[in-house]
Amino acid sequence: MRYVAVVCPRCGKASAARLDAKRHQCPYCGYVMQVESASIIAVGSARAVREAVVRHNTQLG
Repeated sequence: MRYVAVVCPRCGKASAARLDAKRHQCPYCGYVMQVESASIIAVGSARAVREAVVRHNTQLG
């Protein structure tokens, strides 16, 4: 299964979603976004996407 790391337009944090998902709810602020129009920072395996999410969220401070 492939995943994407998407950035929430409301809070700026990244989270992982399935590549075939239409919508994704941000686990941090609850915002529901359309995956196809979201800012995607990584695509790949669960591990690769998880690492991208951690790297992005760590840079936020």
